[in-house]
Amino acid sequence: MSRPAGGKDTPGWAGALQLSSTWAIWRGAVGDAAVHRHFAAQAVLSAEPLTVHDAEGRGASAHCVLIDPLAPHRLAAAPSAELIFLEPSRCVAAELEAKLRQVRQMRSIALLRGSLGEEFWTGWLSSPTPAPRPLDSRLQAAILQLEDDLPEGPTPLKRAAAVAGLSPERFRHLFAEEVGLPYRRFLLWRRLRLAAEHLLAGRDATVAAHAAGFADAAHLARTLRATFGVTASQLHLATPSA
Repeated sequence: MSRPAGGKDTPGWAGALQLSSTWAIWRGAVGDAAVHRHFAAQAVLSAEPLTVHDAEGRGASAHCVLIDPLAPHRLAAAPSAELIFLEPSRCVAAELEAKLRQVRQMRSIALLRGSLGEEFWTGWLSSPTPAPRPLDSRLQAAILQLEDDLPEGPTPLKRAAAVAGLSPERFRHLFAEEVGLPYRRFLLWRRLRLAAEHLLAGRDATVAAHAAGFADAAHLARTLRATFGVTASQLHLATPSA
């Protein structure tokens, strides 16, 4: 199921965005109008070499272009590509690891580096795949509570910590250590997924934004832009993944 993209300011976007808890995948045509940057690390995969420009206009072309978090960039228009966005945490989600294995094996790779401290892909490519491990049961309980609360509003860290039986400070540290990203970032992805579900159900952007805890449609649009570099009007939205 998808909804038509109606954006006119960035022609060329036609495809679908799949949202999960800590990652998203865009599949389809791409077309960027301006240099932008976002917090998510990005992998751009294409059957034909695709060009990505940096802030100075220098182009890098490859079948796989890896873009570090907050690295300014602009994608050249392409008829077909796969864009993978993921949180720059120390762990890649297990369901995405299989997809990214092909990146490690590609010969045609270009890298747009981020600023010092934001160099995600260099470390990821050189490190072994981490072995999966079960999540702390206290955090599992907090995440289940988060899912229950989302229709009514985001779960504050203090409430999540109480469900886990931990102090807010201990919960914050344990969550980042076990899950691999801060609780607020994890919650943001859950809220974006909830907003996508409402958009798929045919509700307008204002209703979707309020349902997911955003102030208004403009707040949701800004968050989508900051996370993925595009707005809801430029996208088709695929059924969100579990």
